[in-house]
Amino acid sequence: MSLYHAVETLLVPLIVLACAVSVASRYAPRTRERIKAGLAARLGGQSAIGWRARMVRWLAPQAAAGCASGCDDGGCNTCASNTTGAAGTPDKPAEQVIQLVRKR
Repeated sequence: MSLYHAVETLLVPLIVLACAVSVASRYAPRTRERIKAGLAARLGGQSAIGWRARMVRWLAPQAAAGCASGCDDGGCNTCASNTTGAAGTPDKPAEQVIQLVRKR
């Protein structure tokens, strides 16, 4: 086995793993945050010092805000409450209606 094949054998699975983690974190954010919180707790939590404290701060779950926080489905309605314009009237929706017309 040459050096090229050894590097390729290690590099390709690492790229595939990174892509899989990226997709999983995008489509399962609650699971991602739960795993990050568990890793932070195993590193020592708030009582960690040195490099472990930096890792705990980096892994600590971030407070979600805005439309992607999940609280707009009957909770705080953060997305729907900010739809009024400067004059107090509702803004026009960003969507435009497209009509398809058949050529004759």
